[in-house]
Amino acid sequence: MKSQSSTEFMIFVGIAIFVLMLYFGVSNHYLNLTLKEREVITGQDLARQLKNEINLAARVEDNYQRIFQLPYLVVNKNFNVTFNIREVVVNIDNDEYVELLAADVGNEITFSAGDAFTIRKTNDVVSIT
Repeated sequence: MKSQSSTEFMIFVGIAIFVLMLYFGVSNHYLNLTLKEREVITGQDLARQLKNEINLAARVEDNYQRIFQLPYLVVNKNFNVTFNIREVVVNIDNDEYVELLAADVGNEITFSAGDAFTIRKTNDVVSIT
């Protein structure tokens, strides 16, 4: 009788450990999905914010000037921003977040995390330096 109860106890402990490991595995999977979703949303938000700044410059009168400071990290990761003709591209860990611009900003120019750049509108031309 004693050996049967100890065997049953070991089976229940084994099942409990298996269920606990399964729970931790599923939790880890959903945590990783949440962190990736946070990265995607943050990348899209930065691209949208930059698009709105350029589109604002395109709509206002001449002699518009604004200095824009990029954040140093996005979701604790390095990134870069590329402006090319009519699009802005935010690269985070080989993932690209692209937004189309209302104005032509000229040839390709790339900025790294933490850089500051100036958005200007002179003679109805939007430029980034």
